[in-house]
Amino acid sequence: MTDIKIQIKLPNIDNRQYDIVIGDNIIKPLSTVIKTQTVSNLVIITDSNVKKLYGDKLLCDLKKNLKSYTLSLMSFDAGEKNKTQTAVNKLQDAMFKLKCGRDTLVIALGGGVVGDVAGFVAATYMRGIPYIQVPTTLLAMVDSSVGGKTGIDTKYGKNLIGAFHQPVTVFINPDYLKTLPKEHLLNGLVEVVKMFLTHDKAMFNFVKVNYNKILNLDKVVIEKVIFQAIKIKAGVVMRDEKEIGERSILNFGHTIGHALEKLSNYKIMHGEAVGLGMIVELNIALLVGKISKNVYDEVFGVIEKMVKIERLKDFRIEDVLEEIKLDKKSKNNKSRFVLLKEIGKFCKHGGKFVHEVDEKIIIQALKSYTL
Repeated sequence: MTDIKIQIKLPNIDNRQYDIVIGDNIIKPLSTVIKTQTVSNLVIITDSNVKKLYGDKLLCDLKKNLKSYTLSLMSFDAGEKNKTQTAVNKLQDAMFKLKCGRDTLVIALGGGVVGDVAGFVAATYMRGIPYIQVPTTLLAMVDSSVGGKTGIDTKYGKNLIGAFHQPVTVFINPDYLKTLPKEHLLNGLVEVVKMFLTHDKAMFNFVKVNYNKILNLDKVVIEKVIFQAIKIKAGVVMRDEKEIGERSILNFGHTIGHALEKLSNYKIMHGEAVGLGMIVELNIALLVGKISKNVYDEVFGVIEKMVKIERLKDFRIEDVLEEIKLDKKSKNNKSRFVLLKEIGKFCKHGGKFVHEVDEKIIIQALKSYTL
């Protein structure tokens, strides 16, 4: 395929901008971008799974194209449970041992966890060095690699320590999805559906009609889905880089979802947790009169294909309520939610994108699935 570019232009500071490049062969354009940076060291950061699949090959290919650079490949154990300060410390210590200076560029090769960890390593190493995102999962391609959010989890919750640190470029090769297990593909498809649910009814319907083609990685269909989802994310990031307002819309399903992830000790994948969270938060919107039963039923019918609704029975309501108090959208110890208005549209009232919901409503919404 011919490379497709989506440009992100960020306001206010130094007219910052970067490209998201979608194409089959990323080595040549990746090498070209690296040569525009004032760096001499390259550190590829990946996880133990992706290292075997693509890490060693990427290192080899870049060495052929960038012979004057010093290249290193580092990895950490795969999985959300390893998205920690310990992992960051080990990676940065390894970089110090290699005498990596501020003339170092990090390449994040992997899924959402790798992107978050590698991005945070870059954001904090010597007060900040450049990095490039090379996502290998659908979730990372359409969501976590775009927009500059980096961070790690703590025992108190997900993504509670982090920084906004925009990448130099994002390179997306849909062929990486060929080695992605089906459950991980579904994991990313949940985030795709979230984008379309909040911003694009036509694309939500496209996913409904082409669901099996997406799972079979039909080239034309999957490329359209990736492109349209990224367009939405890029547009939101350009309007609200630091999540002061509209960007919080992309947290639809995440208030409940993050709580479920943590309570499961990250045995539930992020996408499935968000899908379960969307179901509960749709029910909240139904209970407070923001959406109709028809809308709820239509969306439920799509999401239930991607997640196991019965998993909600594994959680105690009081535990979920306690966890959501640490959600970043909370204020004055009150939980606030993104509420759907209809498919493709979200509620906005008085300039607010998130809305305080009475705890009794949250309990009622959870009881629908946990009893």
